Amino acid sequence: MSPSTQQRTAVWTVYAAIGLAWVTTRVWALASVDMTPWMLNDLDIYSAWLPRLQDGIFPADDPTWQYPPGISPVFLLSGLIPADFRWAFTLVILLADGIIMAALMRAHACRAGASWRGLWLWALAGLIVGSIMMVRFDVVPTMFAVGAVLLVARPALSGISTALGLTVKVWPALMLFVLPRRSLTRGVLAFIATTVVILGGFAILTDNSLSFVANQQARGLQVESVGALPYEIFTLFGGEVAFGLKYGSIQVLMQGTEIAGLIMTVTGLVLFALLAWARLSGRLETVPAGDVALAVMLVAVATSRVYSPQFNVWLVGLAAVAMIDPASRLRRVVAIVIVVSLLTQIVYPWSATQLVTGEPVAIIAQAARIVGLLAAVVLSLLALLRTPCATTARR
Repeated sequence: MSPSTQQRTAVWTVYAAIGLAWVTTRVWALASVDMTPWMLNDLDIYSAWLPRLQDGIFPADDPTWQYPPGISPVFLLSGLIPADFRWAFTLVILLADGIIMAALMRAHACRAGASWRGLWLWALAGLIVGSIMMVRFDVVPTMFAVGAVLLVARPALSGISTALGLTVKVWPALMLFVLPRRSLTRGVLAFIATTVVILGGFAILTDNSLSFVANQQARGLQVESVGALPYEIFTLFGGEVAFGLKYGSIQVLMQGTEIAGLIMTVTGLVLFALLAWARLSGRLETVPAGDVALAVMLVAVATSRVYSPQFNVWLVGLAAVAMIDPASRLRRVVAIVIVVSLLTQIVYPWSATQLVTGEPVAIIAQAARIVGLLAAVVLSLLALLRTPCATTARR
């Protein structure tokens, strides 16, 4: 056997091992759902929406409906599969999950010197993120976000993938930050055109397709968010804090939460403006697209009034893209993201209610999770913004 043949055999052996790891961790994620059956509540909500969606009507009167209309095909496709909704939905999610794995493998195979880290990271996501992957649809927008980053060399296709993600869960629109200056116009135009066509089509053919906008704006400071941590620490020392269930999630119901939410929103806007300036000034031209995507997403999560456990699906997916590039500057950040994702599994599903009752273990785990997230944000921004602008780098 020639050396080149041996090398190809070794490469395909690693791909096979990664594929086996992907299957194994997804089996574990599926099996672990039954250890925490209350996690199936979300699937009950999705199933209840299905009849109305089949009639072309979005559940505008349900405050838990907070999603763009592009997610409806996921539920409709699940309804077409002749199986219990839980397993039909799982099959759709596994399809999107497998597409991400295949796309990462293809990107790795097409790039000389690509790192294996990204492939292993997504293959092990079933353990790192946990069973929440299988009972929420966040793998689907992650699929489009990953596609947008991997297609950055083809800006029109990247813009289309970004728009598809936006119509599923809004946040993938942030992937426009990965487009280099020279191709930004083409990518943005493709993004706008695709978004208008999809949302316009839903508006014409269905009822209440844009109702998610009002429901999103009504969300308060959720118990898992960065802004809620001071209130939870207060309960740890015997303080009285009011929590309650609103819009399908546990929120802090105290004076000052509006100000806390506003501060977080303004901070996020300032950081996004800083990253936009860095992009337009050329300071991000030499930064790997995966690094930009992960940094932007970390800012979005840290400054959101919501930090649900499924958000880690987004972070791990984008971290996997970043890690394929051997030039990535965010290896320490990715390590923190992995730790934060594992800590999240202590908080949810096992200890979510204990955050509001002042249980020390839950609050300490939540504090570590939030501190890790904030550290990842700071480290990622420093890695990106310390880069000199492209014109300076060429001198």
